[in-house]
Amino acid sequence: MPISKQDFVVSGQQSQLQDNLQRDQIVSVLRQRLSPEVLDMWFDGGDVVQSNTTGIRVVADSEFKLNRISQKFGTEIRQAVRSVMGLDAEVAFELQGIADANDSSPTVSLQTEIQLPSIKPEQEQPENPSVRESVRAPRKPGTESFWFGESNRLVQAGIDQMFQHPGQMTPLVLYGPAGCGKTHLLESVVVDARRKHNLKRCVYLSAEQFTSNFVQSLRGTGLPVFRRKYRDLDLLAIDDVQFFAGKNATLGEFQHTVDCLIRNGKQVILASDRPPIDLGRLGEEITARMMSGLVCPLNYPDAEGRKKIVREICRQRDIQIHDDVVKLVGENLARDVRRLTGAINRIHALSIATEQEITVASARECLMDLFSISAAMTSLSSIEKCVCSFCGVKPAELKSGSRQKRISAARMLAMYLSRQHTRSACSEIGEYYGGRSHSTVIAAQKKVASWVQSNAAIDLPHAKYPAKDAIGRIESDLRIG
Repeated sequence: MPISKQDFVVSGQQSQLQDNLQRDQIVSVLRQRLSPEVLDMWFDGGDVVQSNTTGIRVVADSEFKLNRISQKFGTEIRQAVRSVMGLDAEVAFELQGIADANDSSPTVSLQTEIQLPSIKPEQEQPENPSVRESVRAPRKPGTESFWFGESNRLVQAGIDQMFQHPGQMTPLVLYGPAGCGKTHLLESVVVDARRKHNLKRCVYLSAEQFTSNFVQSLRGTGLPVFRRKYRDLDLLAIDDVQFFAGKNATLGEFQHTVDCLIRNGKQVILASDRPPIDLGRLGEEITARMMSGLVCPLNYPDAEGRKKIVREICRQRDIQIHDDVVKLVGENLARDVRRLTGAINRIHALSIATEQEITVASARECLMDLFSISAAMTSLSSIEKCVCSFCGVKPAELKSGSRQKRISAARMLAMYLSRQHTRSACSEIGEYYGGRSHSTVIAAQKKVASWVQSNAAIDLPHAKYPAKDAIGRIESDLRIG
């Protein structure tokens, strides 16, 4: 039997809410009971749950959405409300237009009251004590929690422009190696889009989740429901798009979804582990669309960024670590930032086991294997390869006696990076780069450091490049490799 508009609306007598605290508590309970994808998709991250003088209401802007919410999640919503406000609390489901009319004019009454079935106390599910403890959990952090630094200025500028002009530079494509923060950044952007920029219909999900939902729609709910979910959004963020490779049916649906959002002026953000030009298995149609937007490499955080991340991890977990230990960890654990969390876990466990404050010496001994792995992944040959690729010189030129400006600059960069990222002695580095003395390596290191300090530009075959940016790009290539 078709359901009329008024069947969606439930109202009841309830004492007036003092403020929005109870609303936030109810949303927090829903976060414990529903997956993040469901909450973001159907509840706009919690924004459709509102409070008024008569209780809690769930507001949707279409009959379809309201019907789905009331039928699929009505039980969870009522349980969440009652866990916070008591067994007598009631819930109203309202269309957006009806809700707005009730807000603006007390004389307008478009509701039909429906008595909720009473639930006896013994029928109520026993309350999980952890639920009440978690209702005050902090909200997800936005982009202010992400360390961009010098090496990711392009990414930061692209996100700022995206927020100022949503849909203008779409898709925004971020690529980088595992552990550089792609997932963290995408989730943070979605949080900011919803919280600060009034983009209500925002969804983040991985390519694997998109594929799974698509397959489920073919087997059950149907494609119209699936398409309505993802094509009626203000912002869609999809992580790990390289996962779509070889999945032709999903790729076709993904392409049409992106096309629909772009035509409607909506924002699409995609992330992958490599640049679009290297995603040939996705097909020319997809890669062409990715390259038509703004493509930004996402680099690993530099040493200062890693130190900031370590301090933030310690702050969140109330762990006391001396600044010298923070410096040790930040300067020796490059690449995947997940290693920083692992290092802090190990240091904290050692502190508990020994009941002593962690010193630089004890931290170094505790993390020696992690430091060794990090150092082993960078060799003189890999530095040589990356410098030659970036500076446009040949390995033979790098090791030759040529004093051409561009070759000399590339050679000094290679020596500087070799000192920074390997344990090779100056004499070994000098010998590798054409049999030079250790004093030549020291001079090269000082010269490049002065370039960085003064932000001087380096001569490359087709342009001048700021020293800081050049070093950041080469270091990023080293870590990707």
